[in-house]
Amino acid sequence: MMNKTILLAAVAAALTSSLTTAQGPDVIAFRIGFDGGNSNDLHYYGQNGGIAAYSFATQSCNVGSSSLSWNSGGTSHPVISQNMFRLKDGRFEQLGQSWLKHGFCALCEGGCGNGSGSGCASQLFVGCADTYWATLNDGGGGGPKYTVNPVSGSHTHPDPSPSGNNTIRGRLQCAVSDMDPSQNPNAEYLIEGGYMAADDAANGNSGNNMSWRLINVLSVSNLSGGGPTNAGETALHGWRNLDPSVTLVGMTNANEGGSGRHGYFYVGYTATDNGDGTFDYSYAVENLNSTQGAVSFEIPAGAVSLSNVWFNDVLYHSGEVQDNTDWVMTQPAGGIKFSCTQTFAVNPNANALNWATVYSFGFTTNAAPVAGTGVLTLFEPGTGSLLTAPIEGPGTPGPSTGVAFCFGDGSGTTCPCNNHGSAGQGCQNSTGSGATLSASGSNSVSGDTVVLGVTGAVSGQPGLFFQGNNAVNAGLGNAFGDGLRCAGNSTIRLQVGFVDGAGTTVTSIGIASKGAVSAGQTKRYQFWYRDPVFSPCLNGFNLSNAVEIVWGM
Repeated sequence: MMNKTILLAAVAAALTSSLTTAQGPDVIAFRIGFDGGNSNDLHYYGQNGGIAAYSFATQSCNVGSSSLSWNSGGTSHPVISQNMFRLKDGRFEQLGQSWLKHGFCALCEGGCGNGSGSGCASQLFVGCADTYWATLNDGGGGGPKYTVNPVSGSHTHPDPSPSGNNTIRGRLQCAVSDMDPSQNPNAEYLIEGGYMAADDAANGNSGNNMSWRLINVLSVSNLSGGGPTNAGETALHGWRNLDPSVTLVGMTNANEGGSGRHGYFYVGYTATDNGDGTFDYSYAVENLNSTQGAVSFEIPAGAVSLSNVWFNDVLYHSGEVQDNTDWVMTQPAGGIKFSCTQTFAVNPNANALNWATVYSFGFTTNAAPVAGTGVLTLFEPGTGSLLTAPIEGPGTPGPSTGVAFCFGDGSGTTCPCNNHGSAGQGCQNSTGSGATLSASGSNSVSGDTVVLGVTGAVSGQPGLFFQGNNAVNAGLGNAFGDGLRCAGNSTIRLQVGFVDGAGTTVTSIGIASKGAVSAGQTKRYQFWYRDPVFSPCLNGFNLSNAVEIVWGM
């Protein structure tokens, strides 16, 4: 593909003018486990064969700019997911999932906006909330996940009914042994609920559909609310909330469902130093809404010896067609890989990481964590085949590459309105910190494995990775917007990046190829991004620090 040389100011103006706040219907799970004044609306149905069954209330809210379709029957209504999670001994695992509740009409309750409406309507009006209490969300009368295309929000009709024992079929199923407090000392639990709707997805608003909440498990049959709902956040955000050592990175399968309809994944990870020369590594990957799903996850690693290797998925039940075969671990050169046992071509119903689920992985080794690149391989054919993210792994070959420079931390050129970030960051943005650009992979032009990653940018906003020949102002940068422009001269637009809820985004292209780089050349890289609300200097955009890479063969 031919590279385009562009003026950065023109790109900034184009993106700023063409991309605004979310429009159209935008449904979120405003509160979960709440039903009016009852903050403990979590229902236990009983158990069978060592499996306990639950459901919980969910309250939707339309935070968009137009009404959301909510018709009874047919396909013009949202579906509601319910999930259970546990953090125990450093492992964050999904314990269960429910069949999907299908919406049939919507009220206009207060509490989330200033909407107005009456009766049980065929639409959720802007600024209105609607509550489905726990027993109304009973998965025993719900539909399966396999009939839903999550990236488009569409589903088939009518749905098959769940099968199995009357007490547990279709419901949020968890092993009794996983829920019994006497068998899980010091464990912490949370629930996650979300809405999936076609008109929400059509307007590119699927990134905020999930919400999580801590709960108290007093006994297998007695659950109560343990905190507020964290609206618009995934279960992995909850893990990071419970364990501040967790790093959370987002991955976006851009335009998976068409223009503006992205598939979203999150990766969370942490490494614990055991004090005896060994480290416990724990990873979790969540598929928020991708139809393509994932078939493997590779962690960067050296040639290390592993012990205590573990994997956790979530049971598909009650007639769901997906296979429940566990993923297997292998150690290819430069990595530790967990994989589904079958490809899509062999078995379209293989145990891929499908939407609204979390798969977790871990091991113990004697190698300390080092920066590298994680690789998520997608399951179904589609717009892309793999996604990458900057993560840490044990003894990673090919650690961070390049040299960071041009910081907005006050050590060089003054930020435009004295909005200095912390050490090593770009100038401060509306989040209170600055964006940090880093590079990982090999600097080999022929290998072309460099990944540029940004943290600390403004979530939900677009940005641009770009390349320049020179370090502006001898590497100190010049004021530009709310930040410093550090890379200049023959700038090349590399890739638009969409900042996820964790403030991160990464490249998914060949940097050397896109930038027409030759061995022996030195190039500078930077990330420009929008900051349209509460921008410190009122310019509406900002930049990260820069990275210089000397390219080799």
